Amino acid sequence: MSFGQGEPWVRTGSALVGRRAFRIMKHLELDPAVEMHRRANRVEFWLWGNDVPPPDVEQSLYDCPAALVRGAFLVRGYLSEIDRPLHWEIQAATDDVAAILIEAIRALGVEPHLALRRHWPLIYLKERDAIVALLGHLGAYQSVLALESQSVVRAMKNQVNRLVNSETANMKRIVDAALKDSQAVLGLMATEEWSALRPELRRLAELRVEHPDWSFEELGRHLTPPLSKSAVNHRLRQIRARWRQYQKPEP
Repeated sequence: MSFGQGEPWVRTGSALVGRRAFRIMKHLELDPAVEMHRRANRVEFWLWGNDVPPPDVEQSLYDCPAALVRGAFLVRGYLSEIDRPLHWEIQAATDDVAAILIEAIRALGVEPHLALRRHWPLIYLKERDAIVALLGHLGAYQSVLALESQSVVRAMKNQVNRLVNSETANMKRIVDAALKDSQAVLGLMATEEWSALRPELRRLAELRVEHPDWSFEELGRHLTPPLSKSAVNHRLRQIRARWRQYQKPEP
């Protein structure tokens, strides 16, 4: 890509970008010239250096691809808001400009996508890791920190949701089991089978009814002597089996 005779080096509809380009060219002692051109309902700012050769874009691609992409992004780029689906793009002016920008982005270790929007080439990224890596190369460190912070917050929320869902499922299983055990114990208490139970089974059954929210471990700690979770579970199965056997109709 090369600039023709009298062709502006920078053409932008943003006064902010125009001022930035002017200051940079002034700093580089390029003696910048500026013109304003009205295009329909907008104003374009054209800038170029006086009495100096135009920049070699292809050489810039090899020397400083980050600066090349950064400048194109300032003029024609877009980055979605932090709370929306992540999207980064540059609307290229021509196919040649798009090809150069794609090579520059690849030189930074990121593989971009190319599409057409209203017949204009569009270079875009949607992958979070690729966008964060490219923004880091372009020096947009505040945006990188904001995106990384959002990722951390999202990961923490997902972890909390998983823990809450897991704890809720555990509590539901405990409550369902306690309800079935309580029904069996209360049913046995109303029959002569209750007095036939061994004392250690009756004590466990009473604790199960009094404290339906206790886990097997908690029930075992409050027995004398204390029991393990497997022992508590075994005795509760015996109580449930005794109730099922009582409920069976005699042949």
